[in-house]
Amino acid sequence: MEKLAEYFVSNATTDNMWIAFLALAIYYVLKKEPFKVFESFSQRREKEHVLAKELIDSGKLTKEANDFLREHLEHYAFKRYYGISADSEMRNALIKFQRKHQRDITWSQIKRAYPNIRLIGTKVVATLGLFDHVARWLVSILCWLVGAYALFVISLATYGVFNGSTIQFIGLTVAAFLLLLAAVLFSSMNWQYHNTRTIMRLSKREK
Repeated sequence: MEKLAEYFVSNATTDNMWIAFLALAIYYVLKKEPFKVFESFSQRREKEHVLAKELIDSGKLTKEANDFLREHLEHYAFKRYYGISADSEMRNALIKFQRKHQRDITWSQIKRAYPNIRLIGTKVVATLGLFDHVARWLVSILCWLVGAYALFVISLATYGVFNGSTIQFIGLTVAAFLLLLAAVLFSSMNWQYHNTRTIMRLSKREK
């Protein structure tokens, strides 16, 4: 880090000023040790929640303050365990919904579909718009095209083996693998859509 500081000083008066400031920025980040900063922030939040629990248990708070802290802790716990930031009413509705349909849907699926979930009264409802349907088909078509191209590359690689070109075979095989991996990654963009459809189906079953 001292070398970075020296580099900044040596370039501060030259035409490479932007490089000097880049070196200074890197020096600042390394000096702060970002992992320790994150750890410190996490520990501070844990201490705040421990303090909140102690205040609730003390019984010295007003009802309004007690309810506020309890809601804060429940919101934090729910987000930490399920990855969903929701108010009390939505949390209760989601818990009841998942318990009722636990054989058909998991919390991971609910988390992915959550942007499309809303409450009507106390009932969990999921909706999809025109854009969601169009995006789903565009992503599916893209996956099919990439997958088909990967199969084409595999056929070229096989042809290369028969012609005795080992290097070509290895190169094309790696390319085909990367294309198939890309197709899988693209397909994951549709998980939210399919999980939303699952919730829509389960919601209709409750009627």
